[in-house]
Amino acid sequence: MGKIENAALRLEAAVARLEKAVERRGDRGVEDTAESRRLVADLAAAKDNYAALEATTTRVASRLDATIERLNAALGAS
Repeated sequence: MGKIENAALRLEAAVARLEKAVERRGDRGVEDTAESRRLVADLAAAKDNYAALEATTTRVASRLDATIERLNAALGAS
């Protein structure tokens, strides 16, 4: 597994932990505190980072596929 895949998995796990923390805070009926606002902001930032990483991964995969096709064509492979 490459660095990008590892980073994506770690980020996905972090987002899941943040979502659970926000849900637990909400389930307890805790008032809107600095802690809950921080968790919500952290969750939003993690989701933004995940979306950016996902977009980068898609671009890299597409470019790698194109490069592999060109190399196969240059080597005469099918």
